[in-house]
Amino acid sequence: MPRPERPVDPFAGPVEQFAFDLRKLREKAGSPGYRELGKVAHYSASTLADAARGAKLPTLAVTLAFVRACGGNENEWRDRWQELNDTTAPEPIDAPYVGLSPFSEADADRFHGRERLLVKLNEKVAAHRFVLVTGASGSGKSSLLRAGLLASDDRPHKLITPGATPLAHDLGDVELLVVDQFEELFTLCPDQTVRTAFIRALLDSPAQVVVGLRADFYGHCAQHPELVDALEDAQVLVGPMTTDELRSAITQPAIAAGCTLETALVARLIADATGEPGVLPHVSHALLETWSRRRGTTLTLASYHESGGITRAIAQTAEKVYTGLDPDQQHQARQVLLRLTSPGDGTEDTKRRAGKAELGAPGVVEQLAAARLLTLDEDTVEISHEAVIRSWPRLRDWISEDREGLRVHRKLTAAAADWEAHDRDPGALYRGVPLSLATERAARTDLNPQEQAFLDASTAAEQRGTRKLRRLVALLSVLLLVAAVATGFAIHAQRTATEQGTVALVQKAIAEANAMQDTNPALAAQLRLAAYRLSPRPEARDSLLSTFAAPYATRIAAHSDATSEAEFTPDDKTMVTAGRDNILIFWDTTDTHRPVELSRLGPFTDYVHDLKFFNNGKSLVTAGRDGTARLWDTSDPRHPTELGRVTGHAPILLTVAVTPDARVLVTGGEDKTIKLWDITDLRSPKPLSILTGHEHPVHGVTISPDGTLLASASLDGTARLWDIAKPAEPQHLFTITEPDERAVQAVGFSPDGKLLATAGNNRTAKIWDITAPRAAKLLSTITDHTSLIHDLQFSPDGRHLATGSEDKTIRLWDITDPAKPVRYKEFRGHADIIWSLRFNHDGSMLVTTSDDRTVRIEHLREQPLIAHLDTIWGVEYDTAGRFVATAGEDRTARLWRPDGPHLRPLATLNHPMPVGVVLLNRRGDVLLTSDFGGTAKLWDTTDPAHPRELATLPRGQIWTGGGAFSHDGRTLLAIDAAGSARLLDVSDPRNPAEVGVLKLAPASSVAWGSFSGDDRTVAAVVGSREIQLFDISDRAHPEELPSIKESSNVLSAEFSGSTLAVSGTDSTASLWSLADQHKPSRLSTLTGRSGPATRLAFSVDGHQLATAGSDQTVDVWDIQDPAKPVEIATMTGHTDHVWDLAFGPDGSLLSASADHTVRRWDVDVDRVARRVCETAAPVMSKAEWDRYFAGVSYQPPC
Repeated sequence: MPRPERPVDPFAGPVEQFAFDLRKLREKAGSPGYRELGKVAHYSASTLADAARGAKLPTLAVTLAFVRACGGNENEWRDRWQELNDTTAPEPIDAPYVGLSPFSEADADRFHGRERLLVKLNEKVAAHRFVLVTGASGSGKSSLLRAGLLASDDRPHKLITPGATPLAHDLGDVELLVVDQFEELFTLCPDQTVRTAFIRALLDSPAQVVVGLRADFYGHCAQHPELVDALEDAQVLVGPMTTDELRSAITQPAIAAGCTLETALVARLIADATGEPGVLPHVSHALLETWSRRRGTTLTLASYHESGGITRAIAQTAEKVYTGLDPDQQHQARQVLLRLTSPGDGTEDTKRRAGKAELGAPGVVEQLAAARLLTLDEDTVEISHEAVIRSWPRLRDWISEDREGLRVHRKLTAAAADWEAHDRDPGALYRGVPLSLATERAARTDLNPQEQAFLDASTAAEQRGTRKLRRLVALLSVLLLVAAVATGFAIHAQRTATEQGTVALVQKAIAEANAMQDTNPALAAQLRLAAYRLSPRPEARDSLLSTFAAPYATRIAAHSDATSEAEFTPDDKTMVTAGRDNILIFWDTTDTHRPVELSRLGPFTDYVHDLKFFNNGKSLVTAGRDGTARLWDTSDPRHPTELGRVTGHAPILLTVAVTPDARVLVTGGEDKTIKLWDITDLRSPKPLSILTGHEHPVHGVTISPDGTLLASASLDGTARLWDIAKPAEPQHLFTITEPDERAVQAVGFSPDGKLLATAGNNRTAKIWDITAPRAAKLLSTITDHTSLIHDLQFSPDGRHLATGSEDKTIRLWDITDPAKPVRYKEFRGHADIIWSLRFNHDGSMLVTTSDDRTVRIEHLREQPLIAHLDTIWGVEYDTAGRFVATAGEDRTARLWRPDGPHLRPLATLNHPMPVGVVLLNRRGDVLLTSDFGGTAKLWDTTDPAHPRELATLPRGQIWTGGGAFSHDGRTLLAIDAAGSARLLDVSDPRNPAEVGVLKLAPASSVAWGSFSGDDRTVAAVVGSREIQLFDISDRAHPEELPSIKESSNVLSAEFSGSTLAVSGTDSTASLWSLADQHKPSRLSTLTGRSGPATRLAFSVDGHQLATAGSDQTVDVWDIQDPAKPVEIATMTGHTDHVWDLAFGPDGSLLSASADHTVRRWDVDVDRVARRVCETAAPVMSKAEWDRYFAGVSYQPPC
């Protein structure tokens, strides 16, 4: 029997009166127990009992939940609570959290969670005279040094940061010297001599030295051997906090300040932050913002969400300050913040300390400092933490827009300061190119007085020099003839300079295109095309022809904040996207390369966290963080109409799903519950049932394809399976528990309903066998991601699983064997956290959303073909263009159907060992496959979708390196590993018969064989430098011919008509004429490859020759005149050895590589240009043109 409540005296005070009245309200509701009340209020029994105890004023959220559960008037109680809260507000207290600023020595009593690391640091300091503390930005290095080491060490000590002039520091007479932010030595100090001298001074200092360094600058230290020696075994790595350490860092400062934190808030913070490097400033700032929104002395989950949480609190604060400024102040704020940023060069961008005099704009600086975005010292200003740079999209965009210009400006600032420090020495002024760059930069930014004076003086000095030159020319005017000649040279020089300038622009554009290939493929493609049209040089041509060697994606940048969700309708003609700008956008995706906006909904009071199309795309449900699920009629996506809505999750609705029959809606939220709704009538949803059991917010729900099972993911570290065959009477079946209670972020069913995938904060995805849903069995764990996984989904055919992570990558896994998933593709196009991903109906596209404010459509069938899960050894193209065959290390040969520039799977042929070769006869109706174990098979490919095995050759009769069909298809040259070569009659491929043997050189190692165009001559590469030739006019009695001897070992040989191409280890290829088979004659030698060509291929018409090899490139030559070959393309894109080549009847070229891909190349520049313009959107703008082709009139490439 439950214990009775202690009585509360309503006359003891207003809080007691409030609690007394709450008890009265519960009595009117029939005196339900607090446990029973909790099921309706969605708060624990102890929380509700505390609300009515009278010891303190409950939070508003708890009060309203209590009142709602008892049937009271929420508005009346809200007013009562607000009035009471105003009269009982506590005395002002100091904030228990430091926000973006590092802890100082004075904050030692608030510094928690690093006790073990501090012990380790003190041990290192006790054992070594020079110690390095390193870790990622935001890991807490500065706080550890200041509030940890210095606060606990009683010796005389000093703290410095290097700054731009490190030698100006007085290292002082101290026993302990701490140098924080040591990376400033490399980012702010440009003089290598000064850097070395400062390092020497530290090493020679009598004080004990402890240095704090950002981990991405570790390599810079390695360039100083004296540092390497000093730091051996004297390093402390500051990694992410453990769960217990985080809990201590979060709760202890509040407790010390007399505040409390809601249990749900602590759980949420730990779930969001555990295991994440660089997250501590985000946590601290989010806590400070939550504290500023506290209710009395309680920090609540609702206030945390209002602050923006870990992922958005900094950006939200910054945006609030920035948008509150007038236009002039916003301009000043931009200039100030960019001055305080040092663009990274191979490292992340860093903050920069600047003098107040350099910045100006004191009013704006004060406002930014008041929001704790800037830190002010007596004379200097700096960004409070580099987390501001990483987390504020607007600032990131400013930096990205003109990164090179910022570097020029930083150099100008330093040069002007140096000029001033040397009493305006004329020798320190800019001249030539530096002056031109600085002048161009000055037109696009605000210079401070010192910079402007320096630039003016530099310009004046340059002009004086020009005038002197002109006077000299006037004095020499008598030499008119010489001047005339000089003029001619000048005109030629000017023309040359113009051409060189164009070449420089083109080279820069190509480099930019390579850099942005992943993030902005449309602009990259147009840059390549524009560069080629400006200067059709070989490097521009090669760059253009390599455009589609990399993955291509459509990039949509229509939202003004992070994108949260996106999904296609089943017919792929419409897509909807949601963003944290609280907007929904509907798109016409008939042409998925050029989505067209149809309509917008919003802004809502908060953003859409999840959404699902159902009813064949005619209906849509959205889950809003305002706690509302809205049901939409989307039959006309130009005019979506809201039909109904459901509420009931307080305060936030996180996830939704709809059963396949479109009759039941499932919702899950922050209140830890899952609710089922009857939506037969979309205008009037009706509650069916409530599922409880999760102890923290429900982050994901998904329904099995047959509609009978529901899976839920929660931040409590569990995923649960439910039977919802009777949605009014759902049953719990099984609970999957993650170790260490790491949050589960996502769940997904396979299309056949036999598998379940889960993923979350432990950076892994797991695949479960749920054929027996009451006893789910773990099949495999995917561990490749380096940060938490936010979303996952099975492909529609069930062969693949996609995962999207906070590490900014999307990975596709082959799960043909779900117990052994294999990563076969990775996308790095997003610049920030991946929030969601969805396949379209046939798996040809994957749409993704991200914190970088873009939506991307990955065109999976336009990617380089991942034909096998390991090295691809061979590729063959049917001469009629019907199909392509490939051979792979994964013990299969595969057949593919060409579809425009893409390949579609047709059939898979299995072998007991890795397959090394595929060969097709001329008609394409017989295929040979051979593996490394000596098994060779002939297949009927009349119908390539249904190949039939015809015969198996005697074991070992053909080696994976050699073999060829004659052009008439009647003879097969079979070369074995022992160096024997046989001629087989395959007129009846069911019964191949030996008809002749080629007498090869003794102990030879045969690599390749090939038939001449008339089938009279066979060439065999027999190792070393020799190519043996045979006349096989009489198959039964082959006649040996004079051999060809090359100057290097021969790797490959291939016939086209009577022309034989030969490649060697000296990186050359030779063309030989065998018009007279008894007198081979060399026609030409092809040079220029960066490595040996291990494979050769002729085009169908014999006009082109392709070569490829270990240098990962594919070269193509025009050999219409084989005596004068012309290189027409060098194409890049492969990342490993290219093992085979094959031309198609349309002139396209296929290459097979050890990087697991087959890539299709088009060497027709005009065709590639058309494809660029058919694919790439939007068209390059004038602003983009001017950025990459400054000084050239706008000529949009498409």
